[in-house]
Amino acid sequence: MGPNAHNQAQSPTHTTSPDPYKWHAIGVAAVVAITPIFMVSMIKLAEPATSPEANIMQMAQQLPSDHEATMQLVAGKAVYKNTCAVCHGPDGQGVARLGKPLRNSAFVQGADDGALFELIANGRLPGDPANTTGSPMPERGAQNIDDTQVYQVVAYLRQMQDPDQPIATVEAWDLKALALAQADMPVDPSVHPGKAIYVTSCSSCHGPNGEGLEGLGKAFTTSAFVTSSSDKDLMTMIKMGRPIWDAANTTGLDMPSKGGNPALSNDQLTEIIGYIRSINTVDG
Repeated sequence: MGPNAHNQAQSPTHTTSPDPYKWHAIGVAAVVAITPIFMVSMIKLAEPATSPEANIMQMAQQLPSDHEATMQLVAGKAVYKNTCAVCHGPDGQGVARLGKPLRNSAFVQGADDGALFELIANGRLPGDPANTTGSPMPERGAQNIDDTQVYQVVAYLRQMQDPDQPIATVEAWDLKALALAQADMPVDPSVHPGKAIYVTSCSSCHGPNGEGLEGLGKAFTTSAFVTSSSDKDLMTMIKMGRPIWDAANTTGLDMPSKGGNPALSNDQLTEIIGYIRSINTVDG
């Protein structure tokens, strides 16, 4: 054997040993990569199936509820009845020479909520060019209703409007036209001079002839109270009004001071009392 062969036999064989952790590392990496995908899949599978009906219900729950609007109208109707119906009628049809119609009203339909709020809150005095009735519209309905109640009334006025119906006429509230018409009419001596003031201040609740109106004001024609009271007592009652907490108030509605017309003078109130006595049929 030659020296080279001997040397080759004596030389160690150098080979690369395999990495004992190689497959372990690959396995760990695979688990790390797959785990998020697996978890997301499991979460999706765990979610309940969403049907079209469920989607519709979810969308409906996100829409504003009509309950609040309905309650606003209910509250507005109650405030209107106790505050505005005295002059404008229980159904918003208006009271001649007193409060204009509010149902299907051109004014209401043409004004925004802010303008209606301002009118109700501030009222409208006889000197206002827009006041054609000659009767003051008291601020906040002479009941000191708060801002929330004013807006409730505005909402109720909106509900009174029907675009398919004709606009309400306001001819009966045009004092200029009425004055011209009455100027040509002979004076009826049988009519008490206090009736005209009574009609503009009291008839909306107590009727044009003192006969009373159901759900509003009592009759004067058959009132034992009128017969048994002195003129001074009647004057005091009319000036002060009769709030709902008064034990003598059986209607459940506030009678506003001076019928809601604070401009009435003592002389005018005396004429109203004289007219009421003239139509009363109860023996004293």
